[in-house]
Amino acid sequence: MILVHIALRNLLSHKVKSSIVGGLLVFGTILVVLGQSLLGSLDRSMSTSIVNSMSGHVQVYSKDAKDPLALFGGMGGGNEIGHIENFPKIRKAIEALPEVAAVVPMGIDQAIVFGGNILDVKLEQLRAAEKAKDRNRIRILRAHVRRIVGMLESELKNLKGFTDESRMSEDMRSGLRDLPQATSDTFWNSFDADPLSHLELLENKIAKLAIGEDMFFLRYIGTDTERFRKVFDRFEMVDGTPIPPGQRGFLFNKLTYEEQVKHKTARRLDKMKDRMAEGFAIAKDEELQQAIKLNRAQYKEITYQLDDDAADLVRVAMQTELGSKEPALEKLVDAFMNMDDANFARRYKVFYDAVAPNLRLYSIKVGDTMTINGMTQSGYSTSVNVKVYGTFRFRSLDRSALAGSANITDLMTYRDLFGFMTADKQAEIQQLQKASGVKAVTRENAEADLFGGSGGEEVTDTTGVTPTDAPADATPAAVAAGTPPPDNARTFAASLQQRVYSPTEIDGGIVRNAAIMLKPGADERKAIQEIKDINDRENLGLKVVDWREASGIVGQFVGVIYAVLATSILVIFIVALVIMNNSMVMATMERTREIGTMRAIGAQRSEILKMFIVEALVMAAVFGSIGCVLAGTVVTWLGQIGIVARNDFMIFLFAGPRLYPFLSLTHIVVAFFVVFLVTLISTLYPALLATRITPLAAMQDAE
Repeated sequence: MILVHIALRNLLSHKVKSSIVGGLLVFGTILVVLGQSLLGSLDRSMSTSIVNSMSGHVQVYSKDAKDPLALFGGMGGGNEIGHIENFPKIRKAIEALPEVAAVVPMGIDQAIVFGGNILDVKLEQLRAAEKAKDRNRIRILRAHVRRIVGMLESELKNLKGFTDESRMSEDMRSGLRDLPQATSDTFWNSFDADPLSHLELLENKIAKLAIGEDMFFLRYIGTDTERFRKVFDRFEMVDGTPIPPGQRGFLFNKLTYEEQVKHKTARRLDKMKDRMAEGFAIAKDEELQQAIKLNRAQYKEITYQLDDDAADLVRVAMQTELGSKEPALEKLVDAFMNMDDANFARRYKVFYDAVAPNLRLYSIKVGDTMTINGMTQSGYSTSVNVKVYGTFRFRSLDRSALAGSANITDLMTYRDLFGFMTADKQAEIQQLQKASGVKAVTRENAEADLFGGSGGEEVTDTTGVTPTDAPADATPAAVAAGTPPPDNARTFAASLQQRVYSPTEIDGGIVRNAAIMLKPGADERKAIQEIKDINDRENLGLKVVDWREASGIVGQFVGVIYAVLATSILVIFIVALVIMNNSMVMATMERTREIGTMRAIGAQRSEILKMFIVEALVMAAVFGSIGCVLAGTVVTWLGQIGIVARNDFMIFLFAGPRLYPFLSLTHIVVAFFVVFLVTLISTLYPALLATRITPLAAMQDAE
C-alpha cells in the first residue's frame, strides 16, 4: 500500500506530465473499447445478414473448383466452381453431424429476361378480344394500336438520317417496308374482313420495330425452394405465394422487382418520395431535380400506354389537379410532372390513384409465365419458360442492393438454364426424336446404322453435352420415374410447370454448392472441423469454407476494418510510447535526489524498480478506468439510438437501417490489457535508469 500511496502522490505532484500521459491512455482506451464494440457488432450484424439470407454458416463446393466461391462477388469474378458429386450422400453424411441443422442445395448464375414492349402487350390483348368477339374492347384496342404504330412511324422517320439500313437485320428492313401499309387507312378499314392476318402482320413485322422493350439482367439462386424458405429465417414473402413444393417457379426479390420491372416513371416517383422523407428538398437537391427532368422528358412512357378511354380518365384527373383546360395529354403530363416541394405529395397521390391503374405498372406481373434466357456451361444460349409466383424480401434488408439482387428459382429450372442434362431434357429430346423419326447413332454401330439402309434420318448427337455433364437424374430410370412425356412437344414443355418433383429427383441432380445451417448455439469452428473431418473420411470431394470466405470480398470486409483499426491503434500507441517514455525519463531525472535519498537509507534497486512499476500500474488503472467509463457511456448511448446506415451497402452490413453496438466484458478486459502493456513498456527504460541512481549522484545533484 505504501508504494500505491507514493504512486498517487507522484501522479499529483507531476500534474502536467500526468495529464499528457493520462490523456493518451484515456484516448487509447476509448479507441480500443469503441473499436472492439463497433467491429464486434458489425461482425454479428453481417453474420445475421449473410448467414440467415443465403449463405448459411458454412458453404461447401467442389474441391476441384477453378475459382473460389463468392456468393456476393469476388475480386476475380470467376464462376467456375464445378459441381458436387452425389449430393444425396453428402447431405445425409453432413446432416448426421450433431452441430448441423440442415443442408440446402444451391447454384448461382445470371440470366436475361425480356419484358416485351407495349405494342406486344396491346396486340396480345387485341388478339384475345378478337377471339372473344368483344366489340367494344376491340374498338378501343384497335384505336390504341393504330396510334402506337403511327407514333412509331413518326419516330423512325426522325431517326432516318441517323441510322444505316444496310447494317440492319433483314427482319428490321422487312418491318420498315411494311410500316407504311400498317399505318394506311386501307389497312385499318379492311381489318374486320380478316383480323387474324392483319394481326400477324403487326405481330411478326411491326412489333419488332417498337422501342422500349424491357431487358433485365437477373441474378438468381437455383435451390430447393421449400427447404430454402424454411431454413433461412430472413426470407419473407411480400406478394403472391411461395413456389409450391416440388414444382418449377420463380420468385423476384422485391427490390429487383421494383427497380427493374416497375414502370420507370412510377419508380422514379417512389425514389423521390423516399429521398424527400430523408429530409432532402426538390429546390436544393440535384438528384430530385434530375428525376423531375427525366419524368417530363419521358412523357411517352405514360402516353404510349393509354388507350382512348384510359387517356380520357387521366386527362380529367390531370386537368383537375392543374386547374387547366388544356386538351393535349402530352402537355398535361409535362405540366403534371413539373413538381415542387409544395405539390409533390398531392401529385404523387393523384398519380397512383388516377394514372397508375391505367398503366402497365409492372412489365411482368405475378402469375405471368416469363422466358429466362441463360448461357450454359458449354457456352451456348438457352431459354426456359417459368411461372412467376410472387416476390420476396430478406427481412430488414429491403433497401440493400447486395441482398436485393438475389432472386430465386427451383433447381430443375436452374439445371436447364445452366445446361445440365436433366431427366426432363432427355425426355423432351426423346419425344422430338420420336416425332421427327430420328435416332441417335452410337460410335460402335455408326457404320451399320449410317450405311445399312435402316431408313429415316439419323443423328449422332442430340444432347449437346458430354457424358460427364449428365448427372444421376439423367438416367432412363429417372425418366421412367417421372411423368411420361406427352405426344406434343409444346404440351410437354407446358406440362413441366405442373409437374411435382420428388425430393429424390430434386437432390439427385447436379448441385454446384450447398449451404449448411448450424443448430442454435453450435460452435462454428468445431462444426467446420467436423465437416472437414467427415469430408476427408468419406472422401466427399468438398471444399469447406465459412460464411465470411464464401461471401467473397463482402464477407471479408470486417477483417479489412479490423486490420485498419489495429494499424490505427498501433500507430497511436507507438506515439504514446514515445511521449510517455520521454515524460517518464524527464520525471525520473527530476526525482534524482528523492531516489538517491531512498537508496541512502537502505532501499534496494529492486524496490526502486518495483516502485516505478506500481506507479505505472496505478496510472494505467486510473486513466484506463476513466477511458473505459467514457467509452462504455458512448457505446451504451449508441446502442440505444443506433448508428444510421447512410447507403444500401451499409444497410447490408448493419443487417438493417441501423447498427446497435453492444459492450461486453471482453472489450473491457482487452482494453485494460493493452493499456497496462503499453504503460509498462513505456516505464521500463525510465525505471532501469532510476535503479542506477546512487546516493552520491543525489548529493552531487543537490550541490
